[in-house]
Amino acid sequence: MKNESADLYRRHGPMGPEVAEPVFAARGEGAWLEDAEGKRYLDFANGGAVPLGYTHGTRSEIVGWAKTGDSPSERAARGTVPVFAACPAPGADGVVWQSEVELMHKLAELVPGGMNRRVLVCESGREALARAIELARAATGKSRVTYLSDPTDPSDGKCAVGGDVAAVVAHPLDGRIQQARAACDAAGALLIDDETNIGPGACGRMLALELSGLRPDVYVLGRGWAAGFPFGACVTRSSTLRWEGGSSGNPVGCAAALEVIRLLESGLLEQGRRLAAYLDKQFQKLSSKRLTPLLWGVGLVKTLVLQAGKGAARGFADRCREDGLLLGVLTGDTLAVRPPLVASEKDVDFAAEVLAKVFAEFDKRA
Repeated sequence: MKNESADLYRRHGPMGPEVAEPVFAARGEGAWLEDAEGKRYLDFANGGAVPLGYTHGTRSEIVGWAKTGDSPSERAARGTVPVFAACPAPGADGVVWQSEVELMHKLAELVPGGMNRRVLVCESGREALARAIELARAATGKSRVTYLSDPTDPSDGKCAVGGDVAAVVAHPLDGRIQQARAACDAAGALLIDDETNIGPGACGRMLALELSGLRPDVYVLGRGWAAGFPFGACVTRSSTLRWEGGSSGNPVGCAAALEVIRLLESGLLEQGRRLAAYLDKQFQKLSSKRLTPLLWGVGLVKTLVLQAGKGAARGFADRCREDGLLLGVLTGDTLAVRPPLVASEKDVDFAAEVLAKVFAEFDKRA
């Protein structure tokens, strides 16, 4: 089965046959995936997209709720979740599902700074970012967009914003974001907080940017807010920012986002904080004379830097995968550690054991 999937992927995959072979998942549970041959993998790479992991009990409820078209308040009053009803189609022109309106209100409530704001719901984080940029261009009359991941002055790392810039798109954990806020204010540009790759609660707060106390002009959210279902959203700082045309969110995604928020407010956020503290404790024990690893980041959004292992990240991740641990490769010497909120301490122990083993193997090669 695996060989058949691999052959088909090489034949039809979007990037051609030269790319690394992915895991061909057949099923999943919690933080774990399993391929068709029964090999299991602990997924510590994709927590930002699937904070509830795989086959979390709530995911079935989400689908059932979305299929009824009910609002959360109606579902709560009824106390049941019929799973096999006719699923509503995404909204057409002039049609917005009730759950989407309720979600707009909830997102406006969650974002710091008051309720006087606009919320646009769509079907992906990428679409949401495009709509945020569209809004910035319309609001400023400018067209250029700067991404903070590309330093404008590498010599000192400062963020300079020219007079022709409509928006700066920044990662919420970028240390230069405070500079970007000031530079945007001076240049009349909008600051866009791109949280599309960070799930809610992953940094111990609903939004990662809350840690800085800074307020952007637009927050951009991705499918992690909907437990991996199709979803994206923009939340503005002020209601004076408005789009010329709206969009409709996916009913399943809207239902999922409301349920994820409910879970976070009901204890999952605190559970994630405890998991992050345990991960820090266990991972700080890791060492390697050859690779000199450094773990940094916030909450469950961690980066493992192989300080003396230039170009070693891909080989290191591949070796971990052989033992059942999935990590993301960011650069030649950095790895993403992104466990879902529902991972257990036992899962963290397994990950630490695999990492310790692989570090020891690399040390023997020296």
